[in-house]
Amino acid sequence: MKISYAFITAFLLMAAAKPSIAEVASPRSWTVVHFLPGDFKDFKTQNLTPASFPEAVFRVEDSSRPAQLASPELEALFPFDELLLSADAVFPGQGALEGEAQVKTSDGWSPWFSFGRFSSSGGGASVKAQDNPYGRMDVDVLKLKKKAASFRYRLTLTAEAGAAPALRLAAVSYTDSYAAYSQAEAGAKPASFKPLKIKAPAYSQMIQQVKYAGDICSPVSIAMALGALGLKTEPLGAAADVLDASENIYGNWFFNTAYAGSRGLYSFLARLNSLEDARAFLAAGAPVIASVTFGPDELKNSPLKKTKGHLLLITGFDAKGNVITQDPAAPEEKTVERIYDRAQFSAAWLKNKYGTAYILAKDLNRFLAVKERMAEFYSMPPAPGSDEHAKLIESQLLFNEKVELMEVSGDWGRARAAEQESLLADRKTLAPYEGWLKLDALAFSLPLTPTAVVKAKTAKTGGAELSVGVKLRMFGGGSQALALSAGGRLVRITAKDLNPIPQKTPAAELRGKILDTARIFLGDKYYWGGRSAWGIDCSGLVNLAYRAWGMDLPRNADDQFAASKSVSREKLQPADLIFSADSAKPSKINHVMLYAGSGMLIEATGDSNSVREISFADKFGADFRKAKNGMTSQGKKIFFRKIIN
Repeated sequence: MKISYAFITAFLLMAAAKPSIAEVASPRSWTVVHFLPGDFKDFKTQNLTPASFPEAVFRVEDSSRPAQLASPELEALFPFDELLLSADAVFPGQGALEGEAQVKTSDGWSPWFSFGRFSSSGGGASVKAQDNPYGRMDVDVLKLKKKAASFRYRLTLTAEAGAAPALRLAAVSYTDSYAAYSQAEAGAKPASFKPLKIKAPAYSQMIQQVKYAGDICSPVSIAMALGALGLKTEPLGAAADVLDASENIYGNWFFNTAYAGSRGLYSFLARLNSLEDARAFLAAGAPVIASVTFGPDELKNSPLKKTKGHLLLITGFDAKGNVITQDPAAPEEKTVERIYDRAQFSAAWLKNKYGTAYILAKDLNRFLAVKERMAEFYSMPPAPGSDEHAKLIESQLLFNEKVELMEVSGDWGRARAAEQESLLADRKTLAPYEGWLKLDALAFSLPLTPTAVVKAKTAKTGGAELSVGVKLRMFGGGSQALALSAGGRLVRITAKDLNPIPQKTPAAELRGKILDTARIFLGDKYYWGGRSAWGIDCSGLVNLAYRAWGMDLPRNADDQFAASKSVSREKLQPADLIFSADSAKPSKINHVMLYAGSGMLIEATGDSNSVREISFADKFGADFRKAKNGMTSQGKKIFFRKIIN
């Protein structure tokens, strides 16, 4: 297929400069989101019972008394001096949600800081005078006097009337406010950039017939975001429901996200590090509300000359990469849509406000990745205690591999493997592979573009191993590099085990590198469905050998055949592919091999139950020098194909 082939080989056209893994700046902020049942395994609960996921994770058991969820100590990726907390719950009746957090510094654990108490019946109250030697609460931001290394949080749910409330999500964002801001990193427009725009109603706060119209940018932005997700909301109604009675303000971040969550959505606070992070959320249909600060004329085209704090809805990016917004400060609804210069908006949001944002979504299914070293992928869940594994396994998903959840059944999730593709029934369209995996293998993952791939068969990360083919977002330099991965994990990995991506490698060198990677599996046992360092099948071997060098091939042999080009035996080069099918069913490709040069091939095969290097003659009983594309030998139809020009 020409389209597939062009897609796979597009990296060969990239700029000649080979990027260094160390060039990626470390993040100033990080966001941890807990919403899967497995996220709460080590948490303490009082008066909470597991709910039916994905409707919720916990439900209040006895409505007559408060319920509480308390996290264990959670280690941060880096020392931080600011922390945000958010949570959302559904309230079939009336209820309240309170959030608290502690931090751990070199002086020990701080007292609990309260982020306030939100009431589903309207508004809430923050807690004043929270100042101690560890830090102070600035209404909705915990600002520390000394950097902390870890934190914990607790949430209290109270039923005020009617049915018991249920908890859906908790999130923590933390920031090193001293970390350098990189405009080149935060505002960069990647080669893969695509414009997009979501639809949202246009509401102006300035036309609202109330004295406090100038103070309600936050709930008006929330109303527009809710409208984008199909929940029509009146701006003044939203304002009444988020009022912080203690401060008489409408912009309390904890209350605004809790309110949006009470409408049945996933809603949380995040601090993003780049405009591309925002674009990834929008691409998944999740509106992003940004908090900005700027001085006179620092954000041209804004209805405000300057502001110490203002919120607006990001709805997209134009072809130039500039930011499309719905700005509630516009004097009338027809001028609410504003397009802001990419660099100026980056400074106002990412630099000045650390990328503080409200994220709203109907689900978070597209923001998941594998948190285990490997997860097996099945056509259907094997029955407990059965021996169905061998006949049901379809593939393996690597650590940090992106997944889209489609359905939940007990402990299992049906998902799309976003980084493994297969041809649909039309035999023209490549789409993510679908299957079942254990729900506990997944964690929330921010939409970060990977910058490196593991090239060693296994790479040690301090007690754990990563397979060849694992993709990571790296930062730092020297002999050790740091990776950010699923579940907010920090992985330290030796730089020599990694390839930077994207990269440009001369074709001749690339061919040799691909074969070197395939040879690290020689002698391993054949494993049907295997695609990792701990088990490999024929197409899994080809997939990983190419993936380690920045090329993503489809998962299965017949799909790899469709994504490649025919080549004559005379022009076959090392790392090209040899396919075979039963001669009785020549259109059904069932095996793929790597051509190793000089009439040799490398394969993972059930014939020998191993990965081996063998001559074409020994494999097919025919002289390679006389072989023809499409020939038949020993009951096999044989095809020669190529990926690399």
